[in-house]
Amino acid sequence: YEDIKAIAPDEAYLRGMDKIGYRYPRGESYFDILARLDPLVHELESYHEPLLLVSHQAVLRLLYCYLLDVPRSRAPKIDIPLHTVMKITYDGWNLPKEERFVIGPDPKDAP
Repeated sequence: YEDIKAIAPDEAYLRGMDKIGYRYPRGESYFDILARLDPLVHELESYHEPLLLVSHQAVLRLLYCYLLDVPRSRAPKIDIPLHTVMKITYDGWNLPKEERFVIGPDPKDAP
């Protein structure tokens, strides 16, 4: 986001004022993503077998919030690490359980 601050300071300021509602030019906000995800989430609820979801970080943040009952206002700050499988086990009755498996280079080793 430092690049955005340098290139488009007005956009960076607006995003800082409302991270969940801000829409980049020709982009979408977290609220836009929520509207797109609504039918998917209803469908996910009907599955009884394991699922693998691969997506962009903003989408994964919102799904993470939903599955772990985290307020969506926290979504922009949820850490979704690269090169990591996040396994969330949820049966509808018990609290969700999260496990993380690093499958790529360790982010701590990055330059």
